[in-house]
Amino acid sequence: MVRFYRPPQGKYSKENLKMAQDLGYKTFFWSLAYVDWYDTDQPTKAEAFDKLLKRIHPGAIVLLHSTSKTNADILDELLTKWKEMGYQIKPLTQLP
Repeated sequence: MVRFYRPPQGKYSKENLKMAQDLGYKTFFWSLAYVDWYDTDQPTKAEAFDKLLKRIHPGAIVLLHSTSKTNADILDELLTKWKEMGYQIKPLTQLP
């Protein structure tokens, strides 16, 4: 199993990147995220689609928090729309 490390909040240092590498983790960062992690302040479906559809781009690594009810509600439709826009959904294991 490939081990991945996403520095929380995108904050990192040379030391923690080296530690992750020494432990056999591949570090990755996201290129598209939005505020979706507050349990009590979830974006509406329209707000989520507005941000996620406008900001998708070739090679995007999208960060969607699993704690988001909005993300759970829109995921199937979101992935379908991205595919209709010509994007392919691939796992991190297929990154160079």
